[in-house]
Amino acid sequence: MKWLLWAVVALAALIWTGLVAVGAQLSDWLAAAVASGQAVDVARSAAQWPVPAWLALWVDPAWVSALQQAWADAFAWLSDVLPATAGWAGSLLGWVAPLLWLVWAVVLGLMLLLAGGLHWLMARRGPAAVPGH
Repeated sequence: MKWLLWAVVALAALIWTGLVAVGAQLSDWLAAAVASGQAVDVARSAAQWPVPAWLALWVDPAWVSALQQAWADAFAWLSDVLPATAGWAGSLLGWVAPLLWLVWAVVLGLMLLLAGGLHWLMARRGPAAVPGH
């Protein structure tokens, strides 16, 4: 039973890591486009983001386009809130990817703490009784 717990945690960690990796790569690309001034229409730029080859093997392109649209909406909102002419806007947007990785580490740590606690509870409970013996 413990192996099943850790298998589920490993699968969840892989999915979480992949999601954050895609989000960080997309946010880096969009932040560079906004900082360089080339991204006048952020939504159009997000639609042109090249899907990495490693991602195309694992994820449906429709899902990637939905993620692209979500990031484009977020960056469009940030572009409206922050002045587009300010030099610090691009550098501020550059902090999105490191912030994503910080959130990734916190969530992964919480997942491991929860799994460790469940593992400890399973060990404390002892082996399950076999019916009929």
